Amino acid sequence: MDRTELLKRLRERLLARAERLGLRADELHGSLDLVRSGLLDSLGFVDLITELEQELGSEVDLAAAFDKPGATTIDGVIDIFLKP
Repeated sequence: MDRTELLKRLRERLLARAERLGLRADELHGSLDLVRSGLLDSLGFVDLITELEQELGSEVDLAAAFDKPGATTIDGVIDIFLKP
């Protein structure tokens, strides 16, 4: 899966919640922090990662991912899954 496809899947998962907060699909961009924006709480973020792990068939080291700046942004989530 490439970056574009993963971004599309993330947007699909987040759109209904974003709309309830008054965000449009085009506002779900790479630098949007999913936790700080209120789109997800910390448990919701972990659930999102878990769902993506199951869907993509890959396991990530969430503790190591959180050590990196921007881990809770859309780009950060994509990087968790696309970077070795």
